Amino acid sequence: MASIQVTSREVVVRLRGWDRVLAMRGTLRFPRSHVLGVRAHPEEARFDEAIVDSWRGRGTYVHAKVAAGIVHLADGPSFYSVRRPERAIALDLDGEAMRHLVVEVDGETPESAAGRIASALGCS
Repeated sequence: MASIQVTSREVVVRLRGWDRVLAMRGTLRFPRSHVLGVRAHPEEARFDEAIVDSWRGRGTYVHAKVAAGIVHLADGPSFYSVRRPERAIALDLDGEAMRHLVVEVDGETPESAAGRIASALGCS
């Protein structure tokens, strides 16, 4: 799971526990201006349907169990840390090596996390 904090300059995503190991990343940082939007329950969170052709990425992918790390989608590479798609949110990115960041949120519902982040960023 992940916690997401919005500061005055950036968005900080921190992975916890085994998610850090599976994704091969602990913390991701993006300038606020690179986050175009945030969505609760994104379609691409259902990673088995979203991953094109076969697993091509750096991290961990187990069919129907977990997608963690860099995953290649139809519109380009994205970062995943998802086991339970119903708990996921997506940050849409611009000016980054990744198009989307798709993670399970820690300690709040996807709707409240997406609303909190969108409000802090001033986006819809």
